[in-house]
Amino acid sequence: MKSTEPLRMLCKPGLAANRINIHPNEGFDLGFMTTNYRVELEGFGATEVWLLNDCPKQSVELNPQVWERCGKPKQAVLNFDGAKLSIVPWAGAK
Repeated sequence: MKSTEPLRMLCKPGLAANRINIHPNEGFDLGFMTTNYRVELEGFGATEVWLLNDCPKQSVELNPQVWERCGKPKQAVLNFDGAKLSIVPWAGAK
């Protein structure tokens, strides 16, 4: 399983609930090499992950309602097993 470092969770109103944006550096940590991927997001279903240079490094942009359903973490780690992506709140978040 591939994982990112702890990432800041950034709510982006207007972003589709089935879309997550990350910086390409974080995408590389998960094994993503092209601009977008369709994955199964654990607990949410089919989701698009976009690798965008405009997304701040060490962060993930997501819909506010998805962030709330994740427990409103300040930081989280993304895990990817080749098919399923999970958002795991990071216990060390300050």
